[in-house]
Amino acid sequence: MEIRTTTVFHMAGYSYAIFCWGLFSLYCIGYQVKQWRIFWHRRQKLNKLDDKAFDPCFPWEHWLRPLDRVVSIPFVTEMIAVKHIVGMCLFVIVNVIFILFAPFKWTDGFTSFRFEAIGLYDRRCAFMGMVNWAFVFILASRNSILTSMSGFTFESIIPYHRWVARVGLLEFIPHFVWRMYKGYIVNYVVADTLFCDLEQTSGTICMFGFLLLFVTSFSFVRRRFFEFFYYAHLIGIVVAIIFACIHEPACFLYFIPAVILWVADRAWRSYQSWLVPMVLLKMDTAVTKTETQEGISRMLFDYAGMTGYQPGQYVFLALARKKANAWWLRWRMANWHPITVSEVFPGNKAPDAAEKRVPHHSDEAGRHSISLEGTTSLDTNSLRRRASAWADEESQTKHSRDQHKVASLHIKALGGFSRDLLRHADEGSEVYVKVDGPYGPRLAYQDYQVLACYAAGIGITPALTLIKDCVERRASGVSTVSTSYVQLVWVVRSTEETLAFHDQILYWRDRAAKAILPVTLDLQLYVTREPRGEKSVSGFDRTRYGQRPQMDECMNTIPVQHHVCVHTCGSDAFMSSVINEASRRGWHHHHETFEF
Repeated sequence: MEIRTTTVFHMAGYSYAIFCWGLFSLYCIGYQVKQWRIFWHRRQKLNKLDDKAFDPCFPWEHWLRPLDRVVSIPFVTEMIAVKHIVGMCLFVIVNVIFILFAPFKWTDGFTSFRFEAIGLYDRRCAFMGMVNWAFVFILASRNSILTSMSGFTFESIIPYHRWVARVGLLEFIPHFVWRMYKGYIVNYVVADTLFCDLEQTSGTICMFGFLLLFVTSFSFVRRRFFEFFYYAHLIGIVVAIIFACIHEPACFLYFIPAVILWVADRAWRSYQSWLVPMVLLKMDTAVTKTETQEGISRMLFDYAGMTGYQPGQYVFLALARKKANAWWLRWRMANWHPITVSEVFPGNKAPDAAEKRVPHHSDEAGRHSISLEGTTSLDTNSLRRRASAWADEESQTKHSRDQHKVASLHIKALGGFSRDLLRHADEGSEVYVKVDGPYGPRLAYQDYQVLACYAAGIGITPALTLIKDCVERRASGVSTVSTSYVQLVWVVRSTEETLAFHDQILYWRDRAAKAILPVTLDLQLYVTREPRGEKSVSGFDRTRYGQRPQMDECMNTIPVQHHVCVHTCGSDAFMSSVINEASRRGWHHHHETFEF
Protein backbone atom coordinates (compact mmCIF):
# COMPACT_ATOMS: atom_id res chain seq x y z
CA MET A 1 0.00 0.00 0.00
CA GLU A 2 1.34 3.41 -0.97
CA ILE A 3 -0.14 6.77 -0.08
CA ARG A 4 0.24 9.05 -3.08
CA THR A 5 0.35 12.63 -1.89
CA THR A 6 1.20 14.31 -5.20
CA THR A 7 -1.90 13.38 -7.16
CA VAL A 8 -4.24 16.14 -8.26
CA PHE A 9 -7.22 14.57 -6.53
CA HIS A 10 -5.34 14.30 -3.23
CA MET A 11 -4.27 17.95 -3.49
CA ALA A 12 -7.92 18.91 -4.11
CA GLY A 13 -8.89 17.04 -0.95
CA TYR A 14 -6.35 18.50 1.44
CA SER A 15 -6.68 22.04 0.05
CA TYR A 16 -10.42 21.80 0.72
CA ALA A 17 -9.73 20.50 4.24
CA ILE A 18 -7.35 23.40 4.95
CA PHE A 19 -9.93 25.87 3.64
CA CYS A 20 -12.67 24.47 5.90
CA TRP A 21 -10.47 24.38 8.99
CA GLY A 22 -9.40 27.96 8.28
CA LEU A 23 -13.02 29.14 8.21
CA PHE A 24 -13.75 27.19 11.38
CA SER A 25 -10.75 28.79 13.13
CA LEU A 26 -12.01 32.27 12.23
CA TYR A 27 -15.43 31.38 13.63
CA CYS A 28 -13.85 30.13 16.87
CA ILE A 29 -11.89 33.38 17.24
CA GLY A 30 -15.11 35.36 16.80
CA TYR A 31 -16.91 33.19 19.36
CA GLN A 32 -14.14 33.60 21.93
CA VAL A 33 -14.15 37.38 21.42
CA LYS A 34 -17.90 37.35 22.05
CA GLN A 35 -17.42 35.34 25.25
CA TRP A 36 -14.76 37.79 26.39
CA ARG A 37 -17.17 40.71 25.81
CA ILE A 38 -19.80 38.98 27.94
CA PHE A 39 -17.30 38.28 30.71
CA TRP A 40 -16.02 41.86 30.65
CA HIS A 41 -19.54 43.27 30.88
CA ARG A 42 -20.39 41.03 33.84
CA ARG A 43 -17.16 42.01 35.55
CA GLN A 44 -17.97 45.68 35.04
CA LYS A 45 -21.46 45.16 36.40
CA LEU A 46 -20.08 43.21 39.34
CA ASN A 47 -17.91 46.19 40.24
CA LYS A 48 -20.87 48.56 39.68
CA LEU A 49 -18.99 50.33 36.89
CA ASP A 50 -21.66 49.72 34.25
CA ASP A 51 -25.41 49.43 34.84
CA LYS A 52 -26.43 49.93 31.22
CA ALA A 53 -28.38 47.30 29.29
CA PHE A 54 -25.97 45.04 27.46
CA ASP A 55 -26.54 43.21 24.20
CA PRO A 56 -24.25 40.15 24.04
CA CYS A 57 -24.75 39.81 20.26
CA PHE A 58 -22.57 41.45 17.63
CA PRO A 59 -24.31 44.02 15.36
CA TRP A 60 -24.17 41.75 12.33
CA GLU A 61 -26.07 39.07 14.24
CA HIS A 62 -29.01 41.46 14.35
CA TRP A 63 -28.65 42.23 10.64
CA LEU A 64 -28.87 38.51 9.87
CA ARG A 65 -31.75 37.87 12.28
CA PRO A 66 -34.37 37.61 9.45
CA LEU A 67 -32.48 34.55 8.21
CA ASP A 68 -33.37 32.80 11.49
CA ARG A 69 -36.88 32.34 10.12
CA VAL A 70 -37.74 28.65 9.73
CA VAL A 71 -39.59 26.93 6.90
CA SER A 72 -40.73 23.42 6.03
CA ILE A 73 -39.32 21.45 3.10
CA PRO A 74 -41.74 18.67 2.06
CA PHE A 75 -40.32 15.13 2.34
CA VAL A 76 -37.09 16.54 3.82
CA THR A 77 -37.70 18.34 7.11
CA GLU A 78 -40.50 20.00 9.03
CA MET A 79 -38.35 22.84 10.31
CA ILE A 80 -35.15 24.35 8.93
CA ALA A 81 -33.83 27.89 9.24
CA VAL A 82 -33.42 29.98 6.10
CA LYS A 83 -29.82 30.64 7.15
CA HIS A 84 -29.15 26.90 7.13
CA ILE A 85 -30.58 26.57 3.62
CA VAL A 86 -28.34 29.43 2.47
CA GLY A 87 -25.38 27.90 4.29
CA MET A 88 -25.86 24.47 2.73
CA CYS A 89 -26.22 26.01 -0.74
CA LEU A 90 -22.93 27.85 -0.25
CA PHE A 91 -21.39 24.64 1.10
CA VAL A 92 -22.39 22.73 -2.04
CA ILE A 93 -21.09 25.54 -4.28
CA VAL A 94 -17.73 25.49 -2.48
CA ASN A 95 -17.55 21.72 -2.94
CA VAL A 96 -18.24 22.03 -6.68
CA ILE A 97 -15.58 24.74 -7.03
CA PHE A 98 -12.95 22.60 -5.30
CA ILE A 99 -13.91 19.52 -7.33
CA LEU A 100 -13.51 21.43 -10.59
CA PHE A 101 -10.62 23.78 -9.91
CA ALA A 102 -8.58 22.83 -6.82
CA PRO A 103 -5.68 23.20 -6.02
CA PHE A 104 -5.96 26.55 -7.87
CA LYS A 105 -2.38 26.56 -9.09
CA TRP A 106 -1.69 28.92 -11.99
CA THR A 107 1.25 27.76 -14.12
CA ASP A 108 3.28 30.17 -16.25
CA GLY A 109 2.68 29.66 -19.94
CA PHE A 110 -1.02 28.83 -19.58
CA THR A 111 -3.54 31.45 -20.67
CA SER A 112 -6.65 29.47 -19.71
CA PHE A 113 -7.70 26.78 -17.25
CA ARG A 114 -7.46 23.20 -18.46
CA PHE A 115 -10.05 20.77 -17.13
CA GLU A 116 -8.88 17.33 -16.04
CA ALA A 117 -9.91 14.13 -17.79
CA ILE A 118 -13.24 12.69 -16.64
CA GLY A 119 -11.40 9.68 -15.21
CA LEU A 120 -9.83 12.00 -12.64
CA TYR A 121 -12.93 13.93 -11.66
CA ASP A 122 -14.62 10.92 -10.11
CA ARG A 123 -11.62 10.53 -7.81
CA ARG A 124 -11.60 14.24 -7.02
CA CYS A 125 -15.24 13.82 -5.95
CA ALA A 126 -14.28 10.81 -3.83
CA PHE A 127 -11.51 12.70 -2.02
CA MET A 128 -13.83 15.61 -1.34
CA GLY A 129 -16.33 13.11 0.04
CA MET A 130 -13.63 11.68 2.31
CA VAL A 131 -12.92 15.10 3.80
CA ASN A 132 -16.63 15.68 4.40
CA TRP A 133 -17.01 12.30 6.07
CA ALA A 134 -14.08 13.12 8.34
CA PHE A 135 -16.11 16.16 9.40
CA VAL A 136 -19.12 13.88 9.91
CA PHE A 137 -17.23 12.00 12.64
CA ILE A 138 -16.40 15.22 14.45
CA LEU A 139 -19.96 16.49 14.15
CA ALA A 140 -21.22 13.32 15.89
CA SER A 141 -18.99 13.72 18.97
CA ARG A 142 -20.56 14.73 22.26
CA ASN A 143 -17.28 15.80 23.88
CA SER A 144 -14.61 17.59 21.90
CA ILE A 145 -12.23 20.50 22.31
CA LEU A 146 -13.64 21.75 19.01
CA THR A 147 -17.13 22.19 20.49
CA SER A 148 -15.63 24.05 23.44
CA MET A 149 -13.74 26.36 21.10
CA SER A 150 -16.76 27.13 18.94
CA GLY A 151 -19.65 27.04 21.41
CA PHE A 152 -21.50 24.48 19.31
CA THR A 153 -23.38 21.85 21.29
CA PHE A 154 -24.12 18.26 20.39
CA GLU A 155 -27.80 18.69 19.60
CA SER A 156 -27.14 21.85 17.55
CA ILE A 157 -24.58 20.23 15.24
CA ILE A 158 -26.35 16.90 14.71
CA PRO A 159 -28.38 18.32 11.78
CA TYR A 160 -25.08 19.36 10.16
CA HIS A 161 -23.84 15.84 10.77
CA ARG A 162 -26.64 14.50 8.57
CA TRP A 163 -26.46 17.20 5.91
CA VAL A 164 -22.68 16.98 5.45
CA ALA A 165 -22.91 13.17 5.40
CA ARG A 166 -25.42 13.26 2.55
CA VAL A 167 -23.29 15.69 0.55
CA GLY A 168 -20.30 13.41 1.10
CA LEU A 169 -22.28 10.35 0.00
CA LEU A 170 -23.44 12.21 -3.11
CA GLU A 171 -19.77 12.90 -3.93
CA PHE A 172 -18.99 9.18 -3.63
CA ILE A 173 -21.68 8.24 -6.18
CA PRO A 174 -19.83 9.42 -9.36
CA HIS A 175 -16.73 7.51 -8.28
CA PHE A 176 -18.74 4.37 -7.48
CA VAL A 177 -20.68 4.41 -10.76
CA TRP A 178 -17.64 5.21 -12.91
CA ARG A 179 -15.53 2.44 -11.33
CA MET A 180 -18.40 -0.02 -11.77
CA TYR A 181 -18.39 0.82 -15.48
CA LYS A 182 -14.58 0.51 -15.71
CA GLY A 183 -14.67 -2.85 -13.94
CA TYR A 184 -17.32 -4.20 -16.28
CA ILE A 185 -15.66 -3.21 -19.57
CA VAL A 186 -12.43 -5.06 -18.73
CA ASN A 187 -13.91 -8.51 -19.45
CA TYR A 188 -17.63 -7.68 -19.78
CA VAL A 189 -18.40 -9.92 -16.80
CA VAL A 190 -21.25 -8.72 -14.57
CA ALA A 191 -19.55 -9.89 -11.36
CA ASP A 192 -16.49 -7.81 -12.23
CA THR A 193 -18.63 -4.69 -12.02
CA LEU A 194 -18.32 -4.90 -8.24
CA PHE A 195 -15.71 -7.56 -7.46
CA CYS A 196 -13.06 -7.68 -10.21
CA ASP A 197 -10.11 -7.29 -7.79
CA LEU A 198 -9.28 -6.33 -4.20
CA GLU A 199 -9.53 -2.62 -4.89
CA GLN A 200 -12.93 -2.98 -6.54
CA THR A 201 -14.24 -5.39 -3.89
CA SER A 202 -13.14 -3.25 -0.94
CA GLY A 203 -14.64 -0.17 -2.58
CA THR A 204 -17.94 -1.97 -3.10
CA ILE A 205 -18.16 -3.16 0.52
CA CYS A 206 -17.22 0.33 1.70
CA MET A 207 -20.02 1.83 -0.39
CA PHE A 208 -22.53 -0.67 0.98
CA GLY A 209 -21.54 0.48 4.48
CA PHE A 210 -22.20 4.11 3.58
CA LEU A 211 -25.52 3.20 1.95
CA LEU A 212 -26.57 1.36 5.13
CA LEU A 213 -25.92 4.57 7.06
CA PHE A 214 -27.97 6.54 4.55
CA VAL A 215 -31.09 4.37 4.41
CA THR A 216 -31.31 4.07 8.21
CA SER A 217 -30.82 7.80 8.87
CA PHE A 218 -34.26 9.00 7.83
CA SER A 219 -36.48 10.54 10.49
CA PHE A 220 -39.05 7.73 10.31
CA VAL A 221 -36.43 5.10 11.18
CA ARG A 222 -34.70 7.22 13.83
CA ARG A 223 -37.89 8.03 15.70
CA ARG A 224 -39.70 4.70 15.50
CA PHE A 225 -36.79 2.23 15.51
CA PHE A 226 -34.07 4.07 17.40
CA GLU A 227 -32.14 0.96 18.49
CA PHE A 228 -32.08 -0.40 14.92
CA PHE A 229 -30.89 2.99 13.65
CA TYR A 230 -28.21 3.19 16.36
CA TYR A 231 -26.65 -0.23 15.79
CA ALA A 232 -26.95 0.01 12.00
CA HIS A 233 -24.98 3.24 12.28
CA LEU A 234 -22.23 1.60 14.31
CA ILE A 235 -21.95 -1.40 11.98
CA GLY A 236 -22.15 0.71 8.83
CA ILE A 237 -19.46 3.18 9.85
CA VAL A 238 -17.01 0.49 11.02
CA VAL A 239 -17.43 -1.43 7.74
CA ALA A 240 -17.14 1.74 5.66
CA ILE A 241 -13.98 3.00 7.36
CA ILE A 242 -12.11 -0.32 7.32
CA PHE A 243 -12.79 -1.08 3.68
CA ALA A 244 -12.28 2.54 2.60
CA CYS A 245 -8.73 2.37 3.96
CA ILE A 246 -8.17 -0.94 2.14
CA HIS A 247 -9.58 0.54 -1.06
CA GLU A 248 -7.48 3.73 -0.90
CA PRO A 249 -4.62 4.03 1.64
CA ALA A 250 -4.90 7.85 1.53
CA CYS A 251 -8.12 7.43 3.52
CA PHE A 252 -5.91 6.96 6.56
CA LEU A 253 -4.84 10.61 6.31
CA TYR A 254 -8.43 11.86 6.36
CA PHE A 255 -10.27 9.35 8.53
CA ILE A 256 -7.84 8.37 11.28
CA PRO A 257 -7.50 11.82 12.98
CA ALA A 258 -11.30 12.10 13.08
CA VAL A 259 -11.62 8.50 14.31
CA ILE A 260 -9.13 9.21 17.11
CA LEU A 261 -11.27 12.15 18.28
CA TRP A 262 -14.38 9.97 18.07
CA VAL A 263 -12.75 7.14 20.07
CA ALA A 264 -11.57 9.65 22.69
CA ASP A 265 -15.14 10.93 22.93
CA ARG A 266 -16.47 7.38 23.41
CA ALA A 267 -13.83 6.70 26.07
CA TRP A 268 -14.76 9.84 27.99
CA ARG A 269 -18.46 9.04 27.74
CA SER A 270 -17.79 5.53 29.06
CA TYR A 271 -15.84 6.97 31.96
CA GLN A 272 -18.62 9.43 32.81
CA SER A 273 -21.39 6.87 32.63
CA TRP A 274 -19.70 3.85 34.24
CA LEU A 275 -17.10 5.25 36.66
CA VAL A 276 -18.46 8.60 37.86
CA PRO A 277 -20.61 7.87 40.95
CA MET A 278 -24.36 7.93 40.32
CA VAL A 279 -27.05 6.87 42.77
CA LEU A 280 -30.70 6.49 41.83
CA LEU A 281 -32.52 8.00 44.80
CA LYS A 282 -36.10 7.60 43.68
CA MET A 283 -38.19 6.62 40.67
CA ASP A 284 -41.92 7.09 40.81
CA THR A 285 -44.97 8.19 38.85
CA ALA A 286 -45.42 11.95 38.76
CA VAL A 287 -48.66 11.86 36.74
CA THR A 288 -50.73 8.70 36.36
CA LYS A 289 -51.71 7.60 32.88
CA THR A 290 -55.34 8.39 32.00
CA GLU A 291 -57.50 8.62 28.90
CA THR A 292 -56.36 12.20 28.33
CA GLN A 293 -52.81 11.93 29.63
CA GLU A 294 -49.99 9.54 28.66
CA GLY A 295 -48.47 9.60 32.13
CA ILE A 296 -45.22 11.08 33.41
CA SER A 297 -42.53 9.27 35.38
CA ARG A 298 -40.03 11.03 37.61
CA MET A 299 -36.48 10.06 38.43
CA LEU A 300 -34.39 11.63 41.19
CA PHE A 301 -30.67 10.89 41.22
CA ASP A 302 -27.38 11.95 42.78
CA TYR A 303 -24.69 12.22 40.09
CA ALA A 304 -21.23 13.70 40.57
CA GLY A 305 -21.06 14.61 36.90
CA MET A 306 -23.75 17.28 37.40
CA THR A 307 -21.20 19.65 38.95
CA GLY A 308 -20.83 21.50 35.66
CA TYR A 309 -24.55 21.55 34.86
CA GLN A 310 -26.06 24.69 33.30
CA PRO A 311 -29.82 25.44 33.15
CA GLY A 312 -31.50 24.03 30.05
CA GLN A 313 -29.09 21.13 29.60
CA TYR A 314 -29.89 17.44 29.27
CA VAL A 315 -28.39 14.03 30.00
CA PHE A 316 -28.35 10.68 28.23
CA LEU A 317 -30.01 7.88 30.16
CA ALA A 318 -29.65 4.10 29.92
CA LEU A 319 -31.88 1.80 31.95
CA ALA A 320 -32.48 -1.94 32.43
CA ARG A 321 -34.35 -4.10 34.94
CA LYS A 322 -32.15 -5.88 37.45
CA LYS A 323 -33.91 -9.18 36.75
CA ALA A 324 -32.88 -9.11 33.09
CA ASN A 325 -30.43 -11.75 31.90
CA ALA A 326 -26.83 -10.70 31.30
CA TRP A 327 -27.11 -10.47 27.51
CA TRP A 328 -30.28 -8.39 27.60
CA LEU A 329 -28.84 -6.19 30.34
CA ARG A 330 -25.77 -5.35 28.24
CA TRP A 331 -28.03 -4.62 25.26
CA ARG A 332 -30.30 -2.28 27.22
CA MET A 333 -27.42 -0.47 28.94
CA ALA A 334 -25.94 0.35 25.52
CA ASN A 335 -29.10 2.22 24.46
CA TRP A 336 -28.85 5.89 25.39
CA HIS A 337 -31.80 8.27 25.31
CA PRO A 338 -31.59 12.09 25.66
CA ILE A 339 -33.73 13.56 28.45
CA THR A 340 -33.83 17.16 29.61
CA VAL A 341 -33.15 17.79 33.28
CA SER A 342 -36.26 19.23 34.93
CA GLU A 343 -34.67 20.48 38.14
CA VAL A 344 -31.30 20.61 39.88
CA PHE A 345 -31.05 21.33 43.55
CA PRO A 346 -28.12 23.73 44.13
CA GLY A 347 -25.35 22.54 46.27
CA ASN A 348 -24.34 20.86 43.04
CA LYS A 349 -21.89 23.59 42.12
CA ALA A 350 -20.29 26.73 43.39
CA PRO A 351 -21.59 29.99 41.97
CA ASP A 352 -19.69 31.42 39.03
CA ALA A 353 -16.54 33.34 39.89
CA ALA A 354 -18.18 36.48 38.48
CA GLU A 355 -21.17 36.41 40.85
CA LYS A 356 -21.77 38.69 43.79
CA ARG A 357 -24.83 38.98 45.99
CA VAL A 358 -26.43 42.27 46.94
CA PRO A 359 -26.74 42.32 50.77
CA HIS A 360 -30.26 42.56 52.14
CA HIS A 361 -31.38 42.24 55.74
CA SER A 362 -34.86 40.85 55.01
CA ASP A 363 -33.84 37.71 53.12
CA GLU A 364 -34.22 35.20 55.93
CA ALA A 365 -35.85 32.31 54.08
CA GLY A 366 -34.43 28.88 54.71
CA ARG A 367 -31.57 29.74 57.08
CA HIS A 368 -31.42 26.20 58.45
CA SER A 369 -29.53 23.52 56.57
CA ILE A 370 -31.32 20.30 55.64
CA SER A 371 -29.09 17.31 55.03
CA LEU A 372 -29.85 14.75 52.37
CA GLU A 373 -29.52 11.99 54.92
CA GLY A 374 -32.27 13.58 56.98
CA THR A 375 -34.64 13.83 54.04
CA THR A 376 -35.67 10.21 53.97
CA SER A 377 -38.78 10.86 51.94
CA LEU A 378 -36.74 12.64 49.29
CA ASP A 379 -39.42 15.30 49.10
CA THR A 380 -38.43 17.85 46.48
CA ASN A 381 -39.77 20.71 48.60
CA SER A 382 -37.29 19.76 51.32
CA LEU A 383 -34.50 19.62 48.78
CA ARG A 384 -35.47 23.09 47.54
CA ARG A 385 -35.36 24.47 51.10
CA ARG A 386 -31.93 22.93 51.58
CA ALA A 387 -30.80 24.43 48.30
CA SER A 388 -32.23 27.81 49.28
CA ALA A 389 -30.36 27.71 52.57
CA TRP A 390 -27.09 26.99 50.82
CA ALA A 391 -27.70 29.68 48.22
CA ASP A 392 -28.46 32.31 50.88
CA GLU A 393 -25.81 31.32 53.43
CA GLU A 394 -22.66 33.13 52.32
CA SER A 395 -20.54 31.43 54.98
CA GLN A 396 -20.99 28.01 53.40
CA THR A 397 -17.80 26.57 52.00
CA LYS A 398 -17.42 25.40 48.44
CA HIS A 399 -17.00 21.84 49.73
CA SER A 400 -20.39 21.87 51.43
CA ARG A 401 -22.06 23.25 48.32
CA ASP A 402 -20.46 20.56 46.20
CA GLN A 403 -21.36 17.73 48.57
CA HIS A 404 -24.53 16.63 46.78
CA LYS A 405 -25.53 16.83 43.12
CA VAL A 406 -29.20 15.97 43.04
CA ALA A 407 -31.22 16.30 39.85
CA SER A 408 -34.63 15.21 38.62
CA LEU A 409 -35.92 14.01 35.28
CA HIS A 410 -39.56 14.02 34.18
CA ILE A 411 -40.26 11.70 31.25
CA LYS A 412 -43.57 11.58 29.43
CA ALA A 413 -44.63 8.15 28.14
CA LEU A 414 -44.56 8.94 24.42
CA GLY A 415 -42.38 6.12 23.04
CA GLY A 416 -41.23 2.58 23.81
CA PHE A 417 -38.43 3.54 26.20
CA SER A 418 -40.49 6.14 28.08
CA ARG A 419 -43.47 3.78 28.36
CA ASP A 420 -41.19 1.10 29.81
CA LEU A 421 -39.88 3.65 32.28
CA LEU A 422 -43.41 4.55 33.39
CA ARG A 423 -44.28 0.87 33.80
CA HIS A 424 -41.17 0.28 35.94
CA ALA A 425 -42.12 3.30 38.07
CA ASP A 426 -45.70 2.04 38.50
CA GLU A 427 -44.54 -1.46 39.44
CA GLY A 428 -41.69 -0.29 41.66
CA SER A 429 -39.23 -2.42 39.70
CA GLU A 430 -35.56 -2.46 40.64
CA VAL A 431 -33.53 -1.05 37.78
CA TYR A 432 -29.96 -0.34 36.74
CA VAL A 433 -29.51 3.26 35.61
CA LYS A 434 -26.55 4.98 33.98
CA VAL A 435 -26.26 8.68 33.19
CA ASP A 436 -23.99 10.45 30.72
CA GLY A 437 -23.75 14.20 30.64
CA PRO A 438 -24.77 16.88 31.07
CA TYR A 439 -24.81 18.21 27.51
CA GLY A 440 -26.37 21.17 25.82
CA PRO A 441 -26.16 24.94 25.62
CA ARG A 442 -24.86 27.44 28.14
CA LEU A 443 -27.66 29.93 27.61
CA ALA A 444 -26.65 33.51 28.42
CA TYR A 445 -30.20 34.54 29.32
CA GLN A 446 -28.96 36.55 32.31
CA ASP A 447 -27.63 39.34 30.07
CA TYR A 448 -31.14 40.08 28.74
CA GLN A 449 -33.79 42.10 30.54
CA VAL A 450 -36.52 39.63 29.60
CA LEU A 451 -36.59 35.83 29.53
CA ALA A 452 -39.56 34.51 27.51
CA CYS A 453 -40.18 30.75 27.55
CA TYR A 454 -42.72 29.04 25.28
CA ALA A 455 -43.33 25.34 25.85
CA ALA A 456 -45.71 22.63 24.71
CA GLY A 457 -46.36 19.58 26.87
CA ILE A 458 -43.31 18.00 28.46
CA GLY A 459 -41.23 20.57 26.58
CA ILE A 460 -41.61 22.64 29.74
CA THR A 461 -38.65 20.87 31.40
CA PRO A 462 -35.77 23.03 30.06
CA ALA A 463 -37.77 26.19 30.80
CA LEU A 464 -38.27 25.00 34.39
CA THR A 465 -34.55 25.02 35.06
CA LEU A 466 -34.02 28.37 33.34
CA ILE A 467 -36.79 30.12 35.28
CA LYS A 468 -35.80 28.55 38.58
CA ASP A 469 -32.18 29.59 38.08
CA CYS A 470 -33.23 33.15 37.26
CA VAL A 471 -35.61 33.46 40.21
CA GLU A 472 -33.17 31.98 42.72
CA ARG A 473 -30.28 34.15 41.63
CA ARG A 474 -32.36 37.33 41.59
CA ALA A 475 -33.80 36.35 44.99
CA SER A 476 -30.29 35.88 46.37
CA GLY A 477 -29.13 39.22 44.98
CA VAL A 478 -26.78 38.05 42.23
CA SER A 479 -26.03 41.40 40.60
CA THR A 480 -24.82 39.98 37.28
CA VAL A 481 -28.31 38.65 36.45
CA SER A 482 -30.03 41.45 34.52
CA THR A 483 -33.27 39.53 33.88
CA SER A 484 -36.10 41.21 35.77
CA TYR A 485 -39.11 39.96 33.77
CA VAL A 486 -39.93 36.32 33.04
CA GLN A 487 -42.77 35.20 30.79
CA LEU A 488 -43.87 31.57 30.52
CA VAL A 489 -46.47 30.40 28.01
CA TRP A 490 -47.21 26.71 28.51
CA VAL A 491 -49.57 24.73 26.28
CA VAL A 492 -50.95 21.42 27.59
CA ARG A 493 -53.76 19.12 26.58
CA SER A 494 -54.96 18.53 30.13
CA THR A 495 -54.47 20.25 33.48
CA GLU A 496 -53.36 16.86 34.83
CA GLU A 497 -49.99 17.49 33.21
CA THR A 498 -49.38 20.52 35.42
CA LEU A 499 -49.54 18.41 38.59
CA ALA A 500 -45.98 17.17 38.09
CA PHE A 501 -44.58 20.70 38.37
CA HIS A 502 -47.14 22.50 40.52
CA ASP A 503 -44.93 22.64 43.63
CA GLN A 504 -42.02 24.04 41.66
CA ILE A 505 -44.15 26.84 40.19
CA LEU A 506 -45.39 27.79 43.67
CA TYR A 507 -41.77 27.77 44.83
CA TRP A 508 -40.91 30.33 42.13
CA ARG A 509 -43.73 32.53 43.37
CA ASP A 510 -42.53 32.33 46.95
CA ARG A 511 -38.91 33.10 46.09
CA ALA A 512 -39.83 35.94 43.70
CA ALA A 513 -41.99 37.58 46.37
CA LYS A 514 -38.98 37.72 48.74
CA ALA A 515 -36.34 38.54 46.13
CA ILE A 516 -33.59 41.03 46.89
CA LEU A 517 -33.51 42.04 43.23
CA PRO A 518 -37.08 42.30 41.91
CA VAL A 519 -38.25 39.78 39.33
CA THR A 520 -41.71 39.74 37.74
CA LEU A 521 -43.30 36.43 36.76
CA ASP A 522 -45.92 36.32 34.00
CA LEU A 523 -47.11 32.70 33.85
CA GLN A 524 -49.76 31.75 31.28
CA LEU A 525 -51.34 28.33 30.80
CA TYR A 526 -53.27 27.17 27.74
CA VAL A 527 -55.31 23.97 28.07
CA THR A 528 -56.38 22.77 24.62
CA ARG A 529 -58.60 19.74 25.36
CA GLU A 530 -60.69 20.73 28.34
CA PRO A 531 -64.00 22.63 28.26
CA ARG A 532 -64.19 26.33 28.90
CA GLY A 533 -65.28 27.79 32.21
CA GLU A 534 -63.06 25.69 34.49
CA LYS A 535 -61.29 27.42 37.36
CA SER A 536 -57.82 28.95 36.96
CA VAL A 537 -54.88 26.70 37.80
CA SER A 538 -53.05 27.73 40.95
CA GLY A 539 -49.73 29.47 40.37
CA PHE A 540 -50.59 30.85 36.93
CA ASP A 541 -51.64 34.42 36.19
CA ARG A 542 -53.95 33.33 33.38
CA THR A 543 -55.46 29.99 32.40
CA ARG A 544 -57.22 29.73 29.07
CA TYR A 545 -59.22 26.68 28.08
CA GLY A 546 -60.02 25.31 24.66
CA GLN A 547 -57.57 27.48 22.74
CA ARG A 548 -53.98 27.79 21.63
CA PRO A 549 -51.79 30.86 22.10
CA GLN A 550 -51.34 33.47 19.38
CA MET A 551 -47.63 34.15 19.61
CA ASP A 552 -47.80 37.74 18.44
CA GLU A 553 -50.39 38.53 21.13
CA CYS A 554 -48.35 36.79 23.83
CA MET A 555 -45.18 38.65 22.89
CA ASN A 556 -47.02 41.96 22.72
CA THR A 557 -47.73 41.69 26.45
CA ILE A 558 -44.01 41.82 27.27
CA PRO A 559 -43.37 45.37 28.58
CA VAL A 560 -39.83 45.63 27.19
CA GLN A 561 -39.72 44.93 23.46
CA HIS A 562 -35.94 44.76 23.21
CA HIS A 563 -33.20 42.80 24.98
CA VAL A 564 -35.43 39.71 25.01
CA CYS A 565 -34.15 36.14 25.16
CA VAL A 566 -36.67 33.60 23.84
CA HIS A 567 -36.55 29.88 24.63
CA THR A 568 -38.93 27.34 23.11
CA CYS A 569 -39.42 23.59 23.20
CA GLY A 570 -42.24 21.52 21.73
CA SER A 571 -43.47 20.24 18.39
CA ASP A 572 -41.92 21.53 15.17
CA ALA A 573 -45.08 23.47 14.29
CA PHE A 574 -45.21 25.07 17.73
CA MET A 575 -41.54 26.05 17.75
CA SER A 576 -41.76 27.37 14.19
CA SER A 577 -44.45 29.85 15.20
CA VAL A 578 -42.38 31.03 18.17
CA ILE A 579 -39.12 31.31 16.23
CA ASN A 580 -40.64 33.17 13.30
CA GLU A 581 -42.37 35.71 15.53
CA ALA A 582 -39.20 36.22 17.61
CA SER A 583 -37.12 36.61 14.44
CA ARG A 584 -39.56 39.19 13.09
CA ARG A 585 -39.01 41.24 16.23
CA GLY A 586 -35.24 40.81 16.10
CA TRP A 587 -35.10 38.88 19.39
CA HIS A 588 -32.49 36.33 20.33
CA HIS A 589 -33.93 32.81 20.50
CA HIS A 590 -32.98 29.23 21.25
CA HIS A 591 -35.03 26.13 20.53
CA GLU A 592 -34.66 22.57 21.76
CA THR A 593 -34.71 19.62 19.37
CA PHE A 594 -33.64 16.01 19.81
CA GLU A 595 -33.23 14.72 16.25
CA PHE A 596 -30.70 11.97 16.89
